[in-house]
Amino acid sequence: MEFSVAHVTLKSFSPYSQSRQHEEPTLKGEGKGDYDKRTWLAKAHITEKGTLGIPASSLTQAIAEAAKYSKRQIPGQGKATWTAKFKSGIMLTESLIDTGIKKEDIGFVDVMCDAQGKTGSAVSSRVPRRFPQVPAWTASFDAYILDPIITPEVFAEMVGIAGMFIGIGRWRPVMNGGMNGRFTLADMKWEDNRKFAA
Repeated sequence: MEFSVAHVTLKSFSPYSQSRQHEEPTLKGEGKGDYDKRTWLAKAHITEKGTLGIPASSLTQAIAEAAKYSKRQIPGQGKATWTAKFKSGIMLTESLIDTGIKKEDIGFVDVMCDAQGKTGSAVSSRVPRRFPQVPAWTASFDAYILDPIITPEVFAEMVGIAGMFIGIGRWRPVMNGGMNGRFTLADMKWEDNRKFAA
């Protein structure tokens, strides 16, 4: 199968925070607050190299969501938008995209959250939670463009929209207007192997 490859480098525009589900055991007599302070780093995605990783699924979903957000129509295809093309027409093969930030250099942030994970709850039902967070990061990866209709210009546009308006990680823009996980497209090199039907 012929496909194009976009060699992408992203640069952070705002802090990046994670909230990975984990199953660290609770110590006997340990309260929820103490448990959270002890196990907060388990909420981070760590690569085999021992560095902070960005789930590839987060990036592919953000780019696909950007296509939907843009509402841009495909030229020559009536009112059809790019949403479906980006939802199924791009692929990242790595499970975690390496940021190069060592595990021991990952910081944290304390946030008052609802005890049951509900949004908009009363202050009285909130408890302190601790999440891994880094103020700045970069990441490079290869995106495989399976649908030949996706051009370098359109792909770069959707990555840009994803970075500014969708974001990745905990408290990103698309989730309740968060501030984290914004990024810019720092560099992109495109290997064009698109093959169109006659």
